[in-house]
Amino acid sequence: MKRNMLAIIILAVSIVNLAMTAFMMLTVMNTNSKTVKLIGDVAAAVNIDNTTLAPPSSGIGASVVVPMDRTATYDIGGDDKMTIAFAPGEDGETHYAQVEVVLSLNMDSDGYKTFGATMDDRKSLIRSKIIDIMSSYTMEQCRENQTQVQEQILEGLQEMFDSDFIFKVSFSNIQYA
Repeated sequence: MKRNMLAIIILAVSIVNLAMTAFMMLTVMNTNSKTVKLIGDVAAAVNIDNTTLAPPSSGIGASVVVPMDRTATYDIGGDDKMTIAFAPGEDGETHYAQVEVVLSLNMDSDGYKTFGATMDDRKSLIRSKIIDIMSSYTMEQCRENQTQVQEQILEGLQEMFDSDFIFKVSFSNIQYA
């Protein structure tokens, strides 16, 4: 008799558990679908705002998509890493960075056809521009805003070459001291 009574109690608790689980799933799914719709609406609004901030022809904030087979890279640093002195920070001391910079070049660009083969001849000018830009930051600013530093270097190099064949600046190895 005790076994039958125990089996009935377990069955009743299981049915109640199943009913509560079904209720929770229906409630969560309804809320989840509303959340997904809200996130989709916000993403669409942000995308619209991003495209209206800068016209596509301005090149500001617009990322260039270049296929990998049409991308060339140019390493600055290599065996002899660039050593850059930062502006003095809050502690009053001058800090340094050793960095290797990689430039991504668009092989289809007219600028690449003009300058691509002779980049080694301009390596000192490129290094100088990178040093000028990075040395205007403190070590803390460079660490916190590395993407901004890379974008400023990109803009400086594009101005120097008067071309946008350099479409990305990357730090392949950076060490702070």
